Amino acid sequence: MTEINSGAPVSHIAHHTPKFAKYTKDIGLADPKSEIQYSIVLKIRNQEWIEKQLKDVSDPKSENYGKHLGKDEIESMTKPSQAHFDKVSNFLQSKGIQSTRDGDNLKVLASVEKTQTLFKTQIHKFTQPSGSQDDTIYKRVGGFQVPPEISDCVDLVVGF
Repeated sequence: MTEINSGAPVSHIAHHTPKFAKYTKDIGLADPKSEIQYSIVLKIRNQEWIEKQLKDVSDPKSENYGKHLGKDEIESMTKPSQAHFDKVSNFLQSKGIQSTRDGDNLKVLASVEKTQTLFKTQIHKFTQPSGSQDDTIYKRVGGFQVPPEISDCVDLVVGF
């Protein structure tokens, strides 16, 4: 499994408090039956091509200097493949989790319990210290793991 932490080496986050924590209070483990929504961002294609294009249009010695590509052309070369969408969507479905395509992402609505099991993490419920219980957010506590069956397709998971 691919271990996801904060993206920074542990030594750099030892004294780091997430910004949301300054304005919220951890009220403990989330109810396993609660529904949460999050997004799975799929890996883009042709990363090397993007880097080459950026260098080419930025180099005054290049014949393509200043000839920037259009949004549609870039998207057609970089958007995640349909095979990746299908692989991740089918995997989620096999775990009883539904997803819908949202641009280059998959939007997921799932129970806390299924999400914790899938990503091997714990999700806590947070509220504003002076706010009502209705004003809550769900966030994972600690790292999580992207299942190996889909780790080659997934770039990022956001929203919990």
